[in-house]
Amino acid sequence: MKKFILFSFLMAISFSLLSQTQVPVDDTVYVNFGDIITINPLLNDYDTEGGDLIISDAGVPEYFELLSFNDSLVSFKVSDYNLSSNVKVIYQLESDYPIPPSGKIWVMFKDYSNALEINQVSAAVYPMNIQFWDAYTGFGDVPVYNYPKDATTTTMFNMGLWIGGKNTEDDLHFAGERYRQMGADFWPGPLSQGNELTCDSVVAGEWLRTWKVTRDEVNIHMTEFADPDYEMPEAILNWPAHGDPAKNQAEFIAPFVDVDQDLEYHPELGDYPFIKGDESIFFVYNDQLEHTESEGLPMGLEIHCMAWGLDHDGDSPYESTIFYSYKIFNRSDETYYDTYLGLFADIDLGYAGDDYVGCNVEQGYYFAYNGTEIDGNGEPGSFGENPPSQAICMLGGPFMDEDNLDNPLGLCDEGINGAGFGDGEIDNERYGMGSFFYFNNGGLQYQYDPSTADEYYNLLQGNWIDGSQMCYGGNGHSSAGGDSLFLTKFMFPGDSDPCHWGTGGLDPNVSQSWTEDNAGNNPGDRRGMSSMGPFTFEAGSVEYLDIALVTAPGDQVKSSTELLQDFISEIKTDYLVNPESFGNQHVGIEDGIEIESLLEVYPNPINGNRIHFKIPQSNTVSYKIYNTAGQLVQEADLEAQENQSIEVGSLKAGWYILEVQADHKIFRSKLIK
Repeated sequence: MKKFILFSFLMAISFSLLSQTQVPVDDTVYVNFGDIITINPLLNDYDTEGGDLIISDAGVPEYFELLSFNDSLVSFKVSDYNLSSNVKVIYQLESDYPIPPSGKIWVMFKDYSNALEINQVSAAVYPMNIQFWDAYTGFGDVPVYNYPKDATTTTMFNMGLWIGGKNTEDDLHFAGERYRQMGADFWPGPLSQGNELTCDSVVAGEWLRTWKVTRDEVNIHMTEFADPDYEMPEAILNWPAHGDPAKNQAEFIAPFVDVDQDLEYHPELGDYPFIKGDESIFFVYNDQLEHTESEGLPMGLEIHCMAWGLDHDGDSPYESTIFYSYKIFNRSDETYYDTYLGLFADIDLGYAGDDYVGCNVEQGYYFAYNGTEIDGNGEPGSFGENPPSQAICMLGGPFMDEDNLDNPLGLCDEGINGAGFGDGEIDNERYGMGSFFYFNNGGLQYQYDPSTADEYYNLLQGNWIDGSQMCYGGNGHSSAGGDSLFLTKFMFPGDSDPCHWGTGGLDPNVSQSWTEDNAGNNPGDRRGMSSMGPFTFEAGSVEYLDIALVTAPGDQVKSSTELLQDFISEIKTDYLVNPESFGNQHVGIEDGIEIESLLEVYPNPINGNRIHFKIPQSNTVSYKIYNTAGQLVQEADLEAQENQSIEVGSLKAGWYILEVQADHKIFRSKLIK
């Protein structure tokens, strides 16, 4: 009897819902943090019988403030921010039905992303860890890494950092994301430093944006900043050079050129952003709140990132390459040991279901290529014939722990693909790619997606998710054709590891190089992760990561995978000349260098062929002169003496910046000729 009554009640409700005449249609509004929004959501709603629609109730997320509502209007304030859930306001219609119809007002945050649109790549840049895919508002079902730039085809679905290490109590701290399906490990903005590290969703809302600046904009600003008719670009005007002192944020955040040397950013007085490349996007994020994606303990990281590209004409690897340069600050009072830094990526070449992956040990990159000659079967976004290949190259990673040596090139160790080896400098060696593995969308029991910090950390160390070590051959696991006698760090290296660094110097002595194709795999939807480490991440220190995302076309004489090798070889050769300044287009302040007061130079303005100045007694002295475009036009070493003189007769009329380095101090002066 009770079952019949319940069934009848449910049927009545179902019938009443089916017979409702009021039809709410979803609305979308675009907002910035702090906005007050008043909207009439009834404008696109209707009643099938022509009746009047009246709002009877409204509700907002806990991080918004409902100001008011009446028969037709809803007013709310974007007073807080939450990246962990979809953002929507609900309103109900006045109705006689048991369950009144309700509508949704989707709230989209505007201006929080930007795009690098340079050469042959168009890439969406978000002010968070995950890139190329909008995982932050719930609307991110389409990746935005277009290649070629004006086409609908894409080569990358998403990308993000993983990092983990253990404190002195052996507690694992970890931050990493894949798709934010379970929540978030990272939030926008810098950290507040004091008795404890803090951040909140208000700061996240304030920093939920990117700053895009081009080289052309900087050049114009440098010459026209004092012109009353000059309209300063918003990103230059509001460049986040400094944190908020009232919130105990870092004094210096986004790098800038301090023309007047007062250690403050004043663009109206000629200061300008210090950028890389010809197009650059800057953003900041941290890991201090609860980690609901990995379940790891926060590390207290503040990450400053610059995405950038170099404008090149003609046949150049830079035509299809963009770069990401990360500064990773450990703002905590914890030192982390056995720390690993990794880069997770889901590379999808057009149609995602027919890809292979591999890695190149000597050049330090991993890549995806099509597992079939034709990409896809005519699906939207598939390349069809001649699909490209896509690589992620670790140009330079974290510093290796100090050993008071200039570690040599040419050995079967990190010197194969790292930076700073055999260059005459002690303890400037940086990791390159130290391991590579792949896993599938819905893989086997050892290949599935990680869900806990321990599983993520296993993968970071180059082990399988179950903690077992990777084996050479097959699918890299002892249960899937891998040879347990040959443990390895790299999956599918092909013939790129001739000295067998990955297998500890042991030669597996196989008849075929280890690739997915030779392993007999079926192509599929692949994810990959390369890691670097271990290293000690000191409290209060900073580590660096420079990566190149390189695409090679498939319609050339060489195959796309062969072109990748050529492209990356050229890019990495350029990078290794001077990793610290690679891509720098304008004069900036180097990390670890003390900036002294303005250098007194005479005569200035220059009225002859020489200038003179005086510096403190030093062991080593050198100088550089930059033009208004930030280009180095003259440099030389000087005698170690107090009174100095420089020949400047070759300089053309204009203004310059003279930079003199004496030991570990830098002196600067603006020159006019």
